[in-house]
Amino acid sequence: MIYLDYSATTPVDKRVLEVMKKYFDKEFGNPSSLHKLGQNALKAIDESRMKIKELISADYFREIIFTSSATESNNLAIKGLVFYFYFRLKIKPHIISSTIEHPSILEVLRDLKKLNLIDYDLVKPEKTGLVDPNLIKKFIKENTILVTIHYVNSEIGTIQKIKEISDIIHEINKDRDIKIIFHTDAAQAPLTEDISVKKLGVDMMTLSSHKIYGPKGIACLYKKENTILERLISGSEQEFGLRPSTENVPLIVGFAKALEIALNERVKTKKYFEELRDYFIKRLKEEKINFEINGDLKFSSPKILNLYFPQKTAQELLIYLDEKNIMVSAGMACKARANQPSYIIEEIYSNSERSKKSIRFSFGRETKKEDLDYVVKVLKEFFMKK
Repeated sequence: MIYLDYSATTPVDKRVLEVMKKYFDKEFGNPSSLHKLGQNALKAIDESRMKIKELISADYFREIIFTSSATESNNLAIKGLVFYFYFRLKIKPHIISSTIEHPSILEVLRDLKKLNLIDYDLVKPEKTGLVDPNLIKKFIKENTILVTIHYVNSEIGTIQKIKEISDIIHEINKDRDIKIIFHTDAAQAPLTEDISVKKLGVDMMTLSSHKIYGPKGIACLYKKENTILERLISGSEQEFGLRPSTENVPLIVGFAKALEIALNERVKTKKYFEELRDYFIKRLKEEKINFEINGDLKFSSPKILNLYFPQKTAQELLIYLDEKNIMVSAGMACKARANQPSYIIEEIYSNSERSKKSIRFSFGRETKKEDLDYVVKVLKEFFMKK
């Protein structure tokens, strides 16, 4: 099996699995319990939270809020802020985002708009896949409370200008009573990009475990200390009252370890992915396979390569590659079963056929050049068929 869908999910790293094991059967206590097992569990969570806080250069321990997924983190960031402004401050908020965000951003905005709780504007990307920071500036209104722009695009890999957007927002905030909060969904970023919240200048940031060789079912939201959110789930006081429910200790420990490994090995990993991506493109060209690159490699994470094949539909390609034990996707996993063309590629390219004939290849630590040789061989055979 050749797996080239690492942007959808990654296997759990053996080093991560090792640190998680004892919290399933030996140190299985509830962190809210006062006895020794409970205290040991709480200590494990505290150490994991502190590790993540230091890894992303946050100021305070309590700025790390554990959730079940990046989707939940995005919901908490947006809805939590909106509910605070709408219900506490009696202000109907305005939000700015882009047309190529993940559904856990776009669907939240649509739902809140249906309830008449917000107004929002979406910025269209350039041909490169980049969102122009100056366009964001043009959309800002008196009641704008949030700008949310992803860091690395999950389909075409474009790395957005987060620091530049942040600088614009900070400059505007100097003259405003209502400060604009800046959130980024960085779920796809840690394996290749710097996620220091200080360098990026963000107020909130979403991270996900299963995109970085950690377990599924655990993520976090970094929330700057002075950013006030309303909780979405009612219950006890876990996660500083923002996310009630018994903490999943083994998953939290695994997530922290996965993030530590990802950031410690980031430079090496990025270089390796660049070699794989460039090699794959070179081999496709050598075999005279007709393709075009979606997005612009100058602004992209090397772990994601999205290609347009004019001769065949994505569905035909996916079925054939799957028969040959090659696992790829036509886009983000959460939309795969809908069997719809990629709205992200449709936003960037006016050619509607392009979105129906594009495939995402995403690389992992386990990917070898020999794997890519085989993929090229299979693609050539497929395109030579009459």
